[in-house]
Formats: sequence, C-alpha cells, structure tokens
Amino acid sequence: MLRKLLEGSIVKQGWFVVLILMLPLIQSFSTQPESEQLQMEALPMNSIELNDLEAFQHVAGNWQVAEKIESNRRIEHDLWASEGNGILVNIPTEENNGHIFTQWEHNDLDLELDFLMPRGSNAGIYLMGRYEVQLLDSWGVENPTFSDVGGIYQRWDESRPEGEKGYEGHPPLRNAARAPGLWQHIKISFKGPEFNDAGEKITNACFKEVWLNGILVQEDVEVTGPTRAAAFDTEQPLGPLMIQGDHGPVAIRNIKYKKYDKTSIALTNLSYEYYEGAFDELPNFDTLTVSKSGTVDSLAGDAVEEAANRYAMRYSGTLEAPNSGTYLFNVRNAGVVRMLIDGKPIFDQDTAYQMDHITSKTIDLEDGVHDFVLEYINHPEGGASGLSLEAEGPRLRLQNLHASSSVSDNGEELPDLIIEPKEHIKIIRSFKEYKNSKRTHVVNVGSPNGINYSYDMGQAALLDIWNGPFLNVNKMWVNRGEPQTATSGVEPLELKGSPPMAILNNKSGVWPDSISRDNLKIEGYKISKNGWPVFNYSIDDVTVKEKIECIAIPRHLVITIQLDASKRLGNMWYQLASGEEITQNDEGEYIIDDRNYYLKINDMGGIKPQIIYAGDEYSLRLPVLAKENKMAIQYEIIW
Repeated sequence: MLRKLLEGSIVKQGWFVVLILMLPLIQSFSTQPESEQLQMEALPMNSIELNDLEAFQHVAGNWQVAEKIESNRRIEHDLWASEGNGILVNIPTEENNGHIFTQWEHNDLDLELDFLMPRGSNAGIYLMGRYEVQLLDSWGVENPTFSDVGGIYQRWDESRPEGEKGYEGHPPLRNAARAPGLWQHIKISFKGPEFNDAGEKITNACFKEVWLNGILVQEDVEVTGPTRAAAFDTEQPLGPLMIQGDHGPVAIRNIKYKKYDKTSIALTNLSYEYYEGAFDELPNFDTLTVSKSGTVDSLAGDAVEEAANRYAMRYSGTLEAPNSGTYLFNVRNAGVVRMLIDGKPIFDQDTAYQMDHITSKTIDLEDGVHDFVLEYINHPEGGASGLSLEAEGPRLRLQNLHASSSVSDNGEELPDLIIEPKEHIKIIRSFKEYKNSKRTHVVNVGSPNGINYSYDMGQAALLDIWNGPFLNVNKMWVNRGEPQTATSGVEPLELKGSPPMAILNNKSGVWPDSISRDNLKIEGYKISKNGWPVFNYSIDDVTVKEKIECIAIPRHLVITIQLDASKRLGNMWYQLASGEEITQNDEGEYIIDDRNYYLKINDMGGIKPQIIYAGDEYSLRLPVLAKENKMAIQYEIIW
C-alpha cells in the first residue's frame, strides 16, 4: 500500500514531502472500522421493559426498578435510586446480594445495554449464566486485565497448582471505561456452544465481538467452559442471561437483545439464465434468447466466465425460511433489481443504482420453502459492479445470500491510516463529518498521552474528545484524498459543537446553532510553551484566547479562556454545556446531558453560572463582561 501511495496520485499532487514527513507517525494499516463501512439495515431488537421485575426470576431484595439514580464519583460504591421505573438497580447488602436471571433462556445472542458503575464497584454480565463479561469501575487503569471492564473473566480450577488456578482470562483490547457515575454502553455479539444429538459439546462458546462505548474491546474470543463464579458448572444448549448482584452496586437500562437459532436462511435449487446485451432497464426476460444457463450454490456475479461488463441475469430457485415471521432483505447492486418471493415483488427497481446504495424491504413468511426469482441487469459506473443480497429473519442472524465473488468494488478496501503522536502534540487540519454535516475548518489535536480532541475554527467550537488512537487520515491521503475528511481513531464523545458565545435579548433565549462570519473573526492559533494550541478569535468585538489541554490521569480536558472587550457588555453570554439534563452535585460539579460527562469549574471570574431551560434543552450559561471589560474562565470536562 505504501508503494501504491508513493507511486500514485499523492505524488502527482505534490504531497510526496508531506507523506514522507508523516511516515514515522503512521501506526498501522487495517481494514475500515465498523463506523466507516457501508451499513445494512437490520430487524429491530427486543427490549426488556423495566416497569417492574416481571422479566426476571426469583428476584432478591437487592434489586429494584427506579426512575432516577444519583452517584457521587468520589465516594466508594455510592448509588442512590428513586422510586419509579426504567432503570434496573442493584444495591447489595449483607442480607440481600443475589444475582438476577431473565425468565427467558438463550444460546446465540446479541445484547446491548447501558450501565453505570459507582466508584470502585464490580459486577458482571453472564451469557447463558455461565460466561462473564466483566463490569468494573476501571476508569484510569493504564494496563487493563481480564478483571477490568470489557474483559472476559478467567476460568477457575481448584485442582490446578497454586498460581495456575485461574486461566483463560482475556483483557479488553483497550481501556474504554468512562468515569464512575456516568452512563456507559456495551454491545455483545455471542455464539453459544453447540451440541450433537448425543448431547456432546462440539464447539465452544465464543464472544464474536464486545464493544464498549463504541470501541471494540473483544473479538473472536473462545471460552472453553464456564468462567469463575458462574451460576452453572456444566454447559448446556440454553441458559438465562444473568447479572451479578453480590459484588457491588450497578445500574442498568435500555436492555435490548436478539436471540438466534443455530439454523439459517438458504437459497436452494438455484439456477441462472445469462443474457448478453447492454440493457438500460429490466427487459421482458421471456422474450430474450438465453446466452448461457446453469446452476449455482448462491447468487454469483461470476457465474458466467468472461461475462460482459453489461448484461442481464435471471436467478430462479427456492428460499428456505426456517421460522415464521418477518424477514428483512437488503440489496446492494450496480444496476437494476427485481426480486419476487412466491410471485410477490419484494424489490422492483425502476432506476439503476450503484454499489454505495442499499435498498431494504421486509416481508412476512411462513416457515418452509418459497419460490424465489431475482432478475438483474448489471449497469456499473465508476468500476464498481455486482450484486449482494443479505437476509435476516425471526431468530435468524443477518447473513449473505450471495457469493463473495458476486461483488466487485474495483480495488482494495480503503485502509486505515492512523496518525499517532509519539513524543509531541500533533495538530492536523482537516474536514470532518460531524452530526450529518461536513465541518471544513477543523483542527485535530492529538497528545502522546492518548487524549485527543477536534475543534472547529469556523465556529470556535469544541466538537468531540476521545481516548485512544489519534486520527484516521485515509480519506485525506489515499486515492487522491478527495473527501479530505479525517475521523477520530476511535468513537469519540461528541459535544454540541455550537459557538461558545452569543448576544441574547434575555438569558432564556435559544442558543444559536452557528455564528456568521460577520460576527466571528478567526485569527488562527499559536503554540504555547507546553505545546498546546491557543485559538485566537473575536466575537462581536470581544477578543478571545482559548487554550485546551488534555490530561490523562485522571482523564480530563482543561479549557482556559481569556476575554477582552473595549467596554463592558450586558447581553453577552458564554455557554459551557447543553443537553437534555444538567444537574449539580454536592462538590459543585455539573453532570451534563443525562450523565454523559462532568464539568468542573475552576474560575468563572467570580460569576455564578446558571442552568437555563431553552429550546427543548438545558443550557449551562455564564454572563460575561458585565462587570469588567476583561475576564478569565477556566473549567474542566471529565469523562
């Protein structure tokens, strides 16, 4: 890939020197992350309604449902729950410390939920009641082990020698933990063990993927048996989902899941008819002369050797639906598709699509065999050609019904090109896709301590922050880099991205989404003595110097702002944060956007911020320059 870059369009565009200078910073080449791949639709997940505890078996007294929770991040095991519903809460005592089990059992399972760990707390999610993904307050841990959040807990055997009783634990690939008392999100894709007709295990359980706060922390981890403290010592085809209740308090909400059978959807007795010709729309196939025909195991664009670039194809066969219910089909094609099941059109396109377009449809099917017909014309543009078809059904995983050779994307998948600041703070300018729009004046700042952020100089707005790999610049440097967009090395914590200051008629005025160039004058940035950029700009004749520093332990950002105006102002406000909820704890810290992050104030020039409800959200605002024509502000973002 490096040779292609050096021989290709980057050199032609005069970027050779830039690339050579950046080569020491390139950490790795890999396939695109989940967030960058073309996303297919899927059937909705089931939810556990937490109006009561009816979804669970034999509930011990340490479990309850609540409407709200409180947790002080500085106090060990601090968790308080209000009456109500929507949140599952465990507050164990010596008398009540039982685990909780779902009424339903499962084998293969996709699961996602939000969880909140108080400081120093410990819990776990046991798939089938046997295989644990660890939940722990692991904020700030530099070298996580299997016992940290996102780890697959070790197995235990008392008969093994001392020092070897614990085995097979799997640490997370990186520490993606957030601070105690904040909501976190975990997503697990799990395959349970398989057994033959004699009841003998033939494959081990496997965690296909575990994602923590948008970051992949486990991939294809086999578990040879129940992990330590499992509810069941033996392995069976089914078991309930279990959440550990005897170690420490934990809050859980938004539990969603899909259970899967070991069976799959199948296309059988599949034959094809190939028609030569450059078709612009689907023809009447019955009036055409077949050029070639035969049988295939799956939809395959290369069923005909040396097929022309333009052609028509008709597939006929049967679709085997193992279960009754709703089925989802995703088609991605370079051309036009018509697909029928039992003679009923599912896809019936009237225009040519390209491979970056996905069409999704659902249909209710009874279990059994159904007639299947798919008619297709290949009409590629830009080199990408072919056809892909995915299907998902009730208790059936999303799967490909096409051969991998059926799709040609005319080249290699765009690789990651990760820039890492090794010894010094790195600053890279780029475009950035942010909340469905492209920001064109973005400054990405990366630190050797792994804390990074993106800042929009076009709006003087902090966009997002993250802990981990710095910046993926593949869309800037590979294949001419036409999009000119950079992406965070891992999924970031997104902030509001709105301008920091505004003139309002009253304190409850709706905060503007943007500020015009007439009101905002950008002067660029300078590098401070310790390497951090200081952004210089003016808003409505108020001169601003803004410095943002990344601190790793404990993880936080420090934002320092100097304001200078020619006169005092009575209607200028500074917005520190906004979100669906803002509260304040006993230490004076603010808890932002439904426990998404903390905001700690160090210096507000002696003026107290105000929590204001405006425009369907809460805003933390500070009147500025009302007493003096100079002012200093400093606060921290902790997550």
